[in-house]
Amino acid sequence: MRDLVCRMWNPLIRVLFVASWLCAFGCEPKAEEAVLMPSSAPDEVVVSWGMIGRNATRDTLYMAVQGNRDMVVVTKSPNGTMMSVEQVVPEKKYRELVRQLRALDCCSLESEHETAPSALESKPELGINFGDLECQVSLWDSEWRTGRARACGSAVAAIHGHGFVPDHLEEAEAP
Repeated sequence: MRDLVCRMWNPLIRVLFVASWLCAFGCEPKAEEAVLMPSSAPDEVVVSWGMIGRNATRDTLYMAVQGNRDMVVVTKSPNGTMMSVEQVVPEKKYRELVRQLRALDCCSLESEHETAPSALESKPELGINFGDLECQVSLWDSEWRTGRARACGSAVAAIHGHGFVPDHLEEAEAP
């Protein structure tokens, strides 16, 4: 019986030793990517998103995240019902939002149209105030639908949870 126990423990101890040795050299926790965080005051708005619904099915939305990660989201339905929600954005999500907005260079986005490409288009606005980086980006709905603009809007939508869907334009109205 003693030989059987020794035969079972010997390989187990070897496996544990090899696993701990491998983990000591290859299983280090992944270091978080360095992100230059906003230098704005804790009570200053660092990211905002606003859009005014111009059709009968779209809510008006305003979202603001402060440097202390407090967020307020205000929505107004087409029938006039308003709702306001306040919450604290988890630190990991906040860091990811800042990282994405910097990496996507959202402040360099510019509108290609002086006037609305369609009568029903809204012009949502993204505001960034990181201290070292400040901008207000206003693009028409159709411009927010593609490329970096869509990625910037989607990054903000991931924080406020209301989705990122510019006004739907009928095929006949699309530019």
